[in-house]
Amino acid sequence: MSVVARAAGAAPYAVLLAFAAGFWVLADRIEYLGAGSRIGPDAWPKAILLFMGLLCLWEIGKRLFGRGAAAVDGILQSLMEKAEAADAQAAPGAPVVPPSGARLAAGMAVTLGYVLLVDVLGFFLATTAFLTGFALVGGYRRRGLALGIGIAGSLVLFVAFVKVVYVSLPLGVGPFRAVSLGLMTLLSVR
Repeated sequence: MSVVARAAGAAPYAVLLAFAAGFWVLADRIEYLGAGSRIGPDAWPKAILLFMGLLCLWEIGKRLFGRGAAAVDGILQSLMEKAEAADAQAAPGAPVVPPSGARLAAGMAVTLGYVLLVDVLGFFLATTAFLTGFALVGGYRRRGLALGIGIAGSLVLFVAFVKVVYVSLPLGVGPFRAVSLGLMTLLSVR
């Protein structure tokens, strides 16, 4: 592979690395006077930018000094072929479900509904409904299990955002707010 081709392969990652550095400078300007035991609002953007920068450096090095993308394409191609063969063995003669415009529209409607209703229902209930609805729209047939996964996923996200990342989430209005506040009390979150 020529030097020009290697540089062209590394160029998008160099641009992303420059963006990460620029956004780091902006994140460094975030002022926060809070409790010493809590991380400030600059910590998460900086962590994401750090990982993004490291990934870009890795990809730049791989593109400039590695063997190129051919080895990766070969691995990816072989994995795809193995997955197709496993699918054919698991369900021989099973019909292949074609892409559906109606399913796509339903997925978009569920997503739009989430965006429009998250302030009314609160994060926990809206996310539970979204995760459950999206799984069902995607073709998952076990409704009870889809609901369980929706509740568990919403609970994990709620705890992560409220107790780890310290993000204020929409609580909802009326009785939905009571559910959110009850969950916060249950989890000892203020």
